[in-house]
Amino acid sequence: MYKSIFFLIFISISNLSAQNENKWMLDSKESVIEYNAKHLLHAWSGINNDVKGVFLEEFKSKIAISANIADFDSGISNRDSNAIRVLNALNFPSVKFFSNEILISSDTIELKGELDFHGKKINKIVNASYIKGIDNLTIEGDFSIVLTDFEIKLPSLMLVKMDDLAKINFKLIFKKSN
Repeated sequence: MYKSIFFLIFISISNLSAQNENKWMLDSKESVIEYNAKHLLHAWSGINNDVKGVFLEEFKSKIAISANIADFDSGISNRDSNAIRVLNALNFPSVKFFSNEILISSDTIELKGELDFHGKKINKIVNASYIKGIDNLTIEGDFSIVLTDFEIKLPSLMLVKMDDLAKINFKLIFKKSN
C-alpha cells in the first residue's frame, strides 16, 4: 500500500517538473514588437517593449502572445493618441496571437494561429527564425497585415488615406520557467 502511494506521488511530481521544463515565459524586458505604417507623405513605426507571452513545448506545442495597444510608442504622443482612438483601444485594448499548430525545424518555426486585433480574429501563418539555447529561446521575424481585414477605418491626411498594409516585426525572447 505504501509503495503504491509513494509511486503515485512520484509520478505526480515527475509530471509537474516535466511540465515546468517545457514552459517558457516571455522576457518582456528583452522582447519587442514593432509596427511599420505608411502614408503618401511619410512613414512611421511604433514599438512595444512590454509584450507578454508564454511558449509551451509539448507533444503539441502552443504559443500565446499579447501586447497592449496603448503601449506602442511611435515617438509622437499625438499620433499614439490618435492610434488609440482609431483602433478603439478602450473596447479592444490588446492585440493577441495564439497558435497550437507549430512546426519547428533546426532554425525556423512556422506558427499557424489566430491573430485577434480590433475585435476581429483572422487565421495567420507566421514564419520566423528559431534559436533554442539551454535557458532561452528566441523567435524573430516579420509579417504583414491588411488593416481593413480587421475592419479598421483608415485615417487620412490631406484627403489621402494611409496605406492599408502594415508590417509587423518581432523579437520574442523566452526564458525557461522554473
